Amino acid sequence: MVDVAVAPGTQEARAALEAVVPRLTALIRSIKRPTAPAVGVWNVGDVAVHVAHAWERLSALAGDEATSPIDDVWQLADFTTSLVQGDPERDMHAVAGRIDAAAAKFLDMLGTSSGDDLSPWLIAGIKVPIQMFACHLLNESLVHGFDIARAERIAWPIDPSHAGVVLMGFIFPVVAKLDPRAMVDQEKAAGVRACYDIRVRRAGRVFLIFDDGSVSIEPPSSRPVDCHMSADATALLLVMWARKSQWPAVLTAQITTWGRKPWLGAKLRTMIRNP
Repeated sequence: MVDVAVAPGTQEARAALEAVVPRLTALIRSIKRPTAPAVGVWNVGDVAVHVAHAWERLSALAGDEATSPIDDVWQLADFTTSLVQGDPERDMHAVAGRIDAAAAKFLDMLGTSSGDDLSPWLIAGIKVPIQMFACHLLNESLVHGFDIARAERIAWPIDPSHAGVVLMGFIFPVVAKLDPRAMVDQEKAAGVRACYDIRVRRAGRVFLIFDDGSVSIEPPSSRPVDCHMSADATALLLVMWARKSQWPAVLTAQITTWGRKPWLGAKLRTMIRNP
């Protein structure tokens, strides 16, 4: 099992990116309805431009060519929206080319890095290794590829092994680095004191500890568990990012719960906020 202290390695993240990036840029080049609604206030073209920004900005941070642009995770939406609004490029072939160029640069950097050095991440005061940047970029590529494909009404299969790399190499580690209350809905989590044992199938396992509005991440241990959860990695990734409802995944056993308080499984997603 992989725990939060032993995230997926550089080679695992690199292999996933090498498989996903060509699919992503081919998808963007094939876009037929760039003005179709996609996610939130963004249309398909906006999402593609945002992905280009993610690749360019995160690659620059990983290479120590930029400084952290924001001080708090809840400034992220305004920051990314301002970037998208300020970028006039809507030629999807040009946008895909920007992603290809940034990905080539990043993968070259990833191949020569020792993996030991830390670089500033998006949030000031947080430094992360290059493999976490790789997992973050994989997250952006998979989730926003899903947004684009759904709006274009075409399939976007997500390999569970790739989703597992995102969860174990980015989602859980970044929650561990943020303020314990940053990602928690204070109203929904008020008074909840519980230990979740999250088992991402064929990927890893972590404990999520909720304590009256805060959440912390721990490696599995002998501490008492209130709710065990076993989840298909792709299903969990899309549920965590509110791209799909948890209920179809529960009804098809892609997500199962058991333990002293199994009903807490259904409550987990309601207590998590997305920036």
